[in-house]
Amino acid sequence: MNKEKSKNVSKSNFTILEEMKNINIPNESLKPIEKEIDIVSMFQKLKEILNEKNSDWTLQIGVINYLRRVQKFDKIVFGQFFYGNKMYPKLLDLINSVRSSVSKNALLLLNEIFSAISQENKDSLLDLIKATLPLLIPKINSKQSFIKEECKQLLELMSQNVIFPEVLLIILQQMNNSYKAITNPHSKNKDKESEILSDFFIKTAKCLGKEKLLDIPQFNEIIKSLVSFYDLSRNNNGKFCKNILDCLIEIMEKENFYAKIEKCGKKEKEKVENIIAGKTEDNTKKMRATLSSQYFRTKLKEKKKSLKVSKGNDISFDRGNKSVSIKIMTKNKEAMIVNKKNNLIRPQHNDENVQKNN
Repeated sequence: MNKEKSKNVSKSNFTILEEMKNINIPNESLKPIEKEIDIVSMFQKLKEILNEKNSDWTLQIGVINYLRRVQKFDKIVFGQFFYGNKMYPKLLDLINSVRSSVSKNALLLLNEIFSAISQENKDSLLDLIKATLPLLIPKINSKQSFIKEECKQLLELMSQNVIFPEVLLIILQQMNNSYKAITNPHSKNKDKESEILSDFFIKTAKCLGKEKLLDIPQFNEIIKSLVSFYDLSRNNNGKFCKNILDCLIEIMEKENFYAKIEKCGKKEKEKVENIIAGKTEDNTKKMRATLSSQYFRTKLKEKKKSLKVSKGNDISFDRGNKSVSIKIMTKNKEAMIVNKKNNLIRPQHNDENVQKNN
């Protein structure tokens, strides 16, 4: 390290070194943090840059590379600042950066985190997965192949290395949230995301294995979340629920699975049996709460309201033949009755005209 850089890293006010702004630094080329650097000052500076709304994208790359170095060589310090100081929410925002290189490097850091996890950071890792999935899943459909590959690899690492049963519940919660989200009204996108998440669930369940699934304390919650998703997306995605249940039966074995189901509620048990059998009940089908259905419900209410108002303003309804008669006053105050059914116009006659005609 030259004297100029040595002065930079030894200052209490940490600055990003130029070489840390490089876009592609392979994992094997990462080096430990220099001993002259004050770790507390460094993390404070990194957090400041992440919190800046319009920070320079090269500085954001520098932040990611420093975090990669600490994560690789000192996981205890990394966990203390990255999770303890809640740096990860701001870092996850970079996944959606308009700079694809920033997005890729943020995903690269996550890949390195999940490639070698510490069991001691269980709660922090679960929080990280919960916060990452809503951003990660849509990116798998990205047009940029290198972003798509990073996302796919990250899901693989999560399913293989994060062997906590709680992950299954997080996945199902995300499936439900994805279908409820008004910001994602297109059913095709929701179907794709559901397919990715259900595959993620199945891979994770297989990595967990029989023993862990049998001992899982959240089994009832998993079944309830699965049934909830089935009710939301019954018409199109019942197949995803069936695939998940078939997978659980295969891993846990049929007798063990149904013994667990017996401890769930009666409603959940019946629906699980219907899903497995591929049955649907007409009286339990639910209309999805999409933007379109909400729109038409609102319009229907407005129409009913307007008809009630019109009825009160001298509009009479003949329920038998659906005809409507509207009384209209002419300029000379002669009443005319317009019958819309047969398009006849009949003036009202007075008694004198009738007698003369007779």
